[in-house]
Amino acid sequence: MSSKKTRALKEVIGYLVVAIVASIFAITIRIFIFEPFIVPSTSMSPTLLAGDRVIVNKLAYKLNPVKKGDLIVFHSTIEEGKNLVKRAIAVEGDGIRLTEDGEIYINNELLAEPYLPSDYVVSYENVTLAINENETFGMGDNRNNSIDSRIYGPIPEEEIFGKVIFIYGPLSRFGKINY
Repeated sequence: MSSKKTRALKEVIGYLVVAIVASIFAITIRIFIFEPFIVPSTSMSPTLLAGDRVIVNKLAYKLNPVKKGDLIVFHSTIEEGKNLVKRAIAVEGDGIRLTEDGEIYINNELLAEPYLPSDYVVSYENVTLAINENETFGMGDNRNNSIDSRIYGPIPEEEIFGKVIFIYGPLSRFGKINY
């Protein structure tokens, strides 16, 4: 084989090795660290809109517990194979009370919700419950159009797989999520 053919073959093998290593790296990042996710409904409006493309940090809750206010992504507990995004309203050990006046109390303190429009009108059924260990109570920001923990109960910790950290599409909504 001529030296020209040998060099060409080495170059092709070099490109293949780079492509394989890059693919393994990208797949590893997607499986274990960051995953793109498309918001499936209007339940998180106005914070997230149906069709928004977001990045989910899959390590967030491997290292730290869910915090109140986080936008959590989890496997639906009522629809197999469906993933949802909701706002963590209460976490393990919290007591939560919803009122007909549309107020939420966490451990007897009124929950401030600056992410909701100031003119937003909502009312709840009067509900009081305690959030058990390894559970999170999640609600959509679009409270009047959200099937959430008010319907299906607290979310088991093992079903939560990430935290929304960034909107990457559409470009008009590009940016970091404000909690």
